[in-house]
Amino acid sequence: MSDNSPLPSRPTNFPWAIGAALIGAICAGLAFLVTHSVPVAALVTTSVILSLLLGWVCASWFYNPLTPNMDPSALPSGTLDPIANAMRFARKAIEATPTPVIIVDQGGAIIMSNSAARARFSLGVSRARFATAIRRPDLLDAVDLVLATGQPVTLAMETRVPVDRYERASVAAFEVSGVPFVMLSLTDETEARMSERMRADFLANASHELRTPLAAIIGFIETLRGPAREDTPARDRFLEVMHHQADRMSRLISDLLSLSRIELNEHVPPTHHSDMALLVHDSVTYLHPDQKKRLEIVVARQPVWVLCDPDEIIQVLTNLVDNAIKYGDPSEPIRIFVDGSLNRDDAMSASMRQWDDAARLSLTTPEHDRDRHYAVVRIENGGDGIERQFLPRLSERFFRVEDSASGTSGTGLGLAIVKHILSRHRGGLTVESELGRGVAFGFYLPMPTLPAFEADAS
Repeated sequence: MSDNSPLPSRPTNFPWAIGAALIGAICAGLAFLVTHSVPVAALVTTSVILSLLLGWVCASWFYNPLTPNMDPSALPSGTLDPIANAMRFARKAIEATPTPVIIVDQGGAIIMSNSAARARFSLGVSRARFATAIRRPDLLDAVDLVLATGQPVTLAMETRVPVDRYERASVAAFEVSGVPFVMLSLTDETEARMSERMRADFLANASHELRTPLAAIIGFIETLRGPAREDTPARDRFLEVMHHQADRMSRLISDLLSLSRIELNEHVPPTHHSDMALLVHDSVTYLHPDQKKRLEIVVARQPVWVLCDPDEIIQVLTNLVDNAIKYGDPSEPIRIFVDGSLNRDDAMSASMRQWDDAARLSLTTPEHDRDRHYAVVRIENGGDGIERQFLPRLSERFFRVEDSASGTSGTGLGLAIVKHILSRHRGGLTVESELGRGVAFGFYLPMPTLPAFEADAS
């Protein structure tokens, strides 16, 4: 129920007027029968009616000093009808609560909810059946149990789609004038759970992945302190390898911290509006002029606004462009396409269905929303391509496809970071590869749904 719900209507003045007229007529008749005088009967009738009206005005003022043209919300607290005042207080208190709150009556209808609950479960402001609006059997069973027994229930909830979310639901019963109701409230525990998992994953991954470069550095140090102490060419070669391994360790730790930070906030979608074309241009400003010459950027004529965290999307673009430069054929151009205002299926198709004989795969896909439009970015590079059997593993942590020609290899975390960023943005990530032709990565992000904003932006 929204805060704009009408208060209980006041009784009309019409019955008071009828009662006064009837009493006045009876008094007039009795006075005429006794005195047989019309003026006396009229005087008695007028006196009775005026007395009744004066009494009604006084009673109305002391009971509720409202007039039909006054706004109840503009009056000070305590002047409203007690029931209406209690309803307004309850709505205000629930609406001010930052956690989702829903109140259900004994018939299973949602009679009140706050903005957090409406956003969490996509509820409207009108009354709805709890079983129809909330498609979670565990919550439905908990509400039924509390209505039947009156005992509070607490349960843990885990949601895997579109991202991992951990919540604790508290269901309690209360009565108003003998009528039972149930209040459901949710507490988001995702950040605490993700923090705990982040620490465990970071220690496990760091201890495993850092072991190899650290062992190599220790081995070279022992060699330089021993047999190669006076071997200048060997010392220079070993120092170069040690520098390479130390740089790899630094990049690995940086990527692990970045991935952990993204996973910690993955359940909170961004709300900032940015122009995708500007983000693409910002992401390639750091490139060397020779690398910029290889870029072919094609964007839509109109600004393509997206809901995003600009820094994270620039990180996605930088990672994909770096991969295209690092693993692509240096003689082939790198093509970047940007388009917008597509539904989810068309956006997915535009991101990866461009080469007839290519292998393609969707690495992450958002929930279907028929009213949502998406912006699409596709980054193509020429080269040998990636074999079909490797495509499903590209976004796994520490999975690397070695480049046999150059020996180029990264930390194996870049595409994992990209996937988690796009999951947080409720977007999709796709890959398309054709041997001998090249690789194309595509992603699509939701666009704002505010018509006024889109009109102003265009």
